[in-house]
Amino acid sequence: MVKHASEDLERQRQLLSKTLKLIRGLRHMSAREVAAAMGLPLRSYYSFEAGQGPLDIAKIWRFAEAVDCDPAGIMDALMLGSPDHALRSMDNKIASIQLASFRRFSDKVGDRMTHIGPSTLIEAFKRPFDSLEEYLDKRDESTERWLAENLPKILPPGDGT
Repeated sequence: MVKHASEDLERQRQLLSKTLKLIRGLRHMSAREVAAAMGLPLRSYYSFEAGQGPLDIAKIWRFAEAVDCDPAGIMDALMLGSPDHALRSMDNKIASIQLASFRRFSDKVGDRMTHIGPSTLIEAFKRPFDSLEEYLDKRDESTERWLAENLPKILPPGDGT
């Protein structure tokens, strides 16, 4: 059991490190810039970015603030095992919006939340994501249609490419 737990911890460290480095790279920021924005000595930042030491949620939030990305997206990436999740949410902050919405709901309904069954929750969470998927499908179709209608108008006469 201990070996398995240590393997899981090492995977988590590697995943955190990869995620932080990818985000920092996409933001075109140096380690020195991020360390300064987080108020950390450069050596401490390198240790954090390497995934060394215990998981520090406060540092993840400070990193996210320093590079303007979604802190909940980084946490979700760790839970889902996918740095791509953090990258997909870094600009639109979808994971933080989802978390804030859940917090608002929880604050409003309190303990009554325990009376909601899993099937109701599945349907409730599925609906908005289906709606977002439909929005993206329509957006993609509209873009493709516009390009198909308008790009041929800029090609030289007789050029069918």
